[in-house]
Amino acid sequence: MIQRKQTIYLFFAGLIPLILLFVPFGYLSTEIAYYKYDAFSVHDTTPDKTFVISTIGNALLLIVSSVLSFIVIFLYKKRKIQIKLISVNMLLILLAICTIMYLYPNFIFSKNPTLAGAVLDFNYTILISFVSAIGLYIAKKSIAKDEALIKSTERLR
Repeated sequence: MIQRKQTIYLFFAGLIPLILLFVPFGYLSTEIAYYKYDAFSVHDTTPDKTFVISTIGNALLLIVSSVLSFIVIFLYKKRKIQIKLISVNMLLILLAICTIMYLYPNFIFSKNPTLAGAVLDFNYTILISFVSAIGLYIAKKSIAKDEALIKSTERLR
């Protein structure tokens, strides 16, 4: 049923990546300029927002993770498929966290001549992405518990 507690966990696990699409991950500072790092790009903080580099990979991972969470909510009659999709979603959100915090700052930004030597200060809001991973884990455990309960009742028949 849709009114299960795992639905709440999955809803928030799907909502958090959507929020992260619109919140900056951090700011890069060089001697020359100050740049904002968000899900879609790194751009200058001046009013004209000069584009520096695309980070669309972050946005795609967050969007896919969010959509997958919302799809899993409506697969409540297929608990085994739900568990598998939640496992895939947990991998996606952890991959998104790794690309946001490690891959782009250490490999992509350092190769860009504009951002070479820039110091990255992460925003504290990046920590809510871990809440999404934890919510997915709790939802998976709850669904597995429901599946075990259903199997135990079928044995009694």
